[in-house]
Amino acid sequence: MAKLTHGFRKFVRRGAVLVVATVVASAGVVIAPANAVPPIVEPAPPADSFYDAPADLADMKPGEIVRSRPTSVRSLQVMPVNVDAWQLAYRTTGMDGVPDMTVTTVMVPRGKKPTKLLSYQAASDSTLRVCQASYSLTKGGPVELGNPSGPLTFGMPAAEMLFASAGLNEGWAVAMPDHGGGDDRFLTPRQPGWAVLDGIRAVENFSRLGLNEKTPVGLMGYSGGAIASSWTIEEQPEYAPELNIRGAAFGAPERDLEASLRSVNTSLLAGLIPLALSAIGKDSEPFRKALDGALTRGGRDRVNETRRHCMPQNVVSNLWFDYRVNLSKPIDDVLKIPAIRKAIDERGVSGRIPKVPAYVYNGITEEVAPITGTDKLVNSYCRGGASVTYRREELPPNPVPQLMTTHGTVVITGAGGAIDWIKQRMNSTGPAPKGCDIRDVLSSGLEPAALQTFGQSIGAIIATLVNAPIGAGPRP
Repeated sequence: MAKLTHGFRKFVRRGAVLVVATVVASAGVVIAPANAVPPIVEPAPPADSFYDAPADLADMKPGEIVRSRPTSVRSLQVMPVNVDAWQLAYRTTGMDGVPDMTVTTVMVPRGKKPTKLLSYQAASDSTLRVCQASYSLTKGGPVELGNPSGPLTFGMPAAEMLFASAGLNEGWAVAMPDHGGGDDRFLTPRQPGWAVLDGIRAVENFSRLGLNEKTPVGLMGYSGGAIASSWTIEEQPEYAPELNIRGAAFGAPERDLEASLRSVNTSLLAGLIPLALSAIGKDSEPFRKALDGALTRGGRDRVNETRRHCMPQNVVSNLWFDYRVNLSKPIDDVLKIPAIRKAIDERGVSGRIPKVPAYVYNGITEEVAPITGTDKLVNSYCRGGASVTYRREELPPNPVPQLMTTHGTVVITGAGGAIDWIKQRMNSTGPAPKGCDIRDVLSSGLEPAALQTFGQSIGAIIATLVNAPIGAGPRP
């Protein structure tokens, strides 16, 4: 009788498990393994079918336009910009090499037919659609108290529209791609380059503009946009060799994340640390699981929360962030964890040599993109025979990073030199300069040509703020 009772109970337990499993499966509920890291739920993007990938996406070629629509753009998410503009959804390649779809916003001087194209990569620095160029240039506001991604919903692309306007002022078409791809990624290796290159292809495929693969193209970007630009010129020789990219000008490319992590800690912009860690975790579950085990409870909450906001809100919420009080073990030990080490190294200097000439600038006292990391990137390019003009900016000297940011200074003081260089490359019909020109300068923005160019750019910036027409049409 005892054996019968035991057998009956065992049968009942098994039956109960089967019933529960069946109910859970039919309800669509997923039970994660006991050692899995709980998922992070990002705020859902506003409903917009324009971003929906078609079923036949895999049948399209990279750079093929899925759909397009006219749009209006705003600088600072407030001021209408007096240009003609469209958004192009196009096929590209995702992180794992599978077909993906993303969007670029292309602008031209009102009523003009441009003959050149500037692809400006903004520092979106976020894993949310509302922080990408296509959204923040056309929708939303800088502050939205009821928004789950708020209250500070300001997207950096809307601010960088002020710099991108320099291209419009030259009469060029200007495209600002969502280089994080359809999944809105940040710090992903290689993929941003594919998104930018396919965005250029899409603009050249857009019949309204009349451009083609022979069109002279320039690239610009700073910080997160510089990361995307650097991957673009590294991927271009194999991924899109047909494109006529005349040059790439970018500043403060964080391609040594360990150096950036150590340098920016406790500074004004230290909120970039939890943001970067959460973005890498979105790409890599092994990284996220390893990091989760190395964070304190408070550190885990702060890292995870950054997946819900744009970069400005994350920085403000994490002023003077200190990883020493948010990690449960020393940083040296954390960086030795295989999954963490692997992910950081994958985002470092790749050894791939660009054929596109590059202008690189970086503050010597940089806290976000330490000069040592950019030196490594440039030296790698130069050893491989690339053409690089590199300006190591001395201003500001000896800042207190808790009170002042070199990163936020050089984005302004270095802009004139970058714009002047890209203008020369776009207007040149000769071969690219050979070799590397590396100099320490007080500020590249103080050079006469850069000062003149920056003065012209100020006029374009003012035009974007007062809804005046920008650009006199194509220039020789």
